[in-house]
Amino acid sequence: MRYLLTAALLFLPPLPAAAAAPTLQPGLYEISVQMELKGMPMKMPVSSFRHCITPQDIVDGKAYASSENSKDCKISNLKQSGNTVSHDFACVMPGSGSMVGHSNGTHHATGYDILMSGRFVPAVEGMSEFSQKLSAKRLGNCK
Repeated sequence: MRYLLTAALLFLPPLPAAAAAPTLQPGLYEISVQMELKGMPMKMPVSSFRHCITPQDIVDGKAYASSENSKDCKISNLKQSGNTVSHDFACVMPGSGSMVGHSNGTHHATGYDILMSGRFVPAVEGMSEFSQKLSAKRLGNCK
């Protein structure tokens, strides 16, 4: 009987990762952004900014935005499971045009690493496709 119980336990599915994975904590974060434009021969410099992430930002996906001013971005198809996160985005750019695309990556209690890929509509100076790598690190509580 004991052998049957042991064998049965081996074939049970594991518990979902979401049960054990910590979620992103609200607070002040430093977010680094590395943008690459398809067709541009050199890499753009890394930029960074600080942003106060609220509990609501985490729920609606605004925590994973690539700029301080994400109010002109719409997040859709947000999926947060375990330590992974993904979503689609559409952002209105200053002047005219937009950026649309998809993001995915990993997060933990005090940071995240996200890869965004998308396109500019219309193309900007002949370049339409881009990717951005975002890395965030929690600095402490918001002030």
